[in-house]
Amino acid sequence: MQNNPLLRIDSVSYQINKKTLVNNVSLEVFDKDVVSIIGPNGAGKSTLIKLLSGEINPTSGSIFFHGKEYNLWDLKELACFRSVLPQSNHLTFPFSVLDIVKMGRYPLSDSSDYLNDERICKIILDEFDLNDYINQNYITLSGGEKQRVQLARVLAQIWSDEDYSSKVLILDEPTSYLDIKHQYALFDFLKELNVKGLSIIFVLHDISQAILNSSKIAILKDSDLIKYGKREEIINSDLLTDVFNVEFQLESRIENNKPIIYL
Repeated sequence: MQNNPLLRIDSVSYQINKKTLVNNVSLEVFDKDVVSIIGPNGAGKSTLIKLLSGEINPTSGSIFFHGKEYNLWDLKELACFRSVLPQSNHLTFPFSVLDIVKMGRYPLSDSSDYLNDERICKIILDEFDLNDYINQNYITLSGGEKQRVQLARVLAQIWSDEDYSSKVLILDEPTSYLDIKHQYALFDFLKELNVKGLSIIFVLHDISQAILNSSKIAILKDSDLIKYGKREEIINSDLLTDVFNVEFQLESRIENNKPIIYL
């Protein structure tokens, strides 16, 4: 039996200009869950991420984090437990890579933490293969390099050397612009943090990645939550064919101790 949910979405809807973008969605996320949100374009995935992150408020329904509604949280306190990577990050100021990663530490730190912040940021820069870019102007980077810097920044915000229990990382299309090498490195790193207790929610367009890297999957279509649950219990060819309007044949097998998914 699981404990109380880390994040609970209770009958949440979001409307703008008389258009419903998320319709009466309810789901629960528990400690150490890894949840992929999938669905066709316009399904409401990014809007749901904005609601989960507190960027926008629901038109109706409620969202609870650690049993407390979002609007009751102090923002600095919330930043200690929840970090968010939005779909787009528009930054035009010539900050260095290191300065941007340090921004992730800003809500948590005071001047006495300077050396620890430096240590944490350099650990994360190494994890994201950014050591050669520490002093480079961010706006001169490629799209993939910028994405890795932003991922490093949001990880810096909730970094822990040991325990990530009660923390959640929310990522909207984290693999955007990343090459294959860095996609695999990202998922391997997130799995390490998940073992240490981190809960993760992300939007993914690659269904194979979602199946391989998630414990639970939420499927959206036309603003509705079609299905949510454990990956192995809900994913099947008929459901995916119905949601994406493409004929799927789903096959899975193990090769070299790694699962291979055919879609």
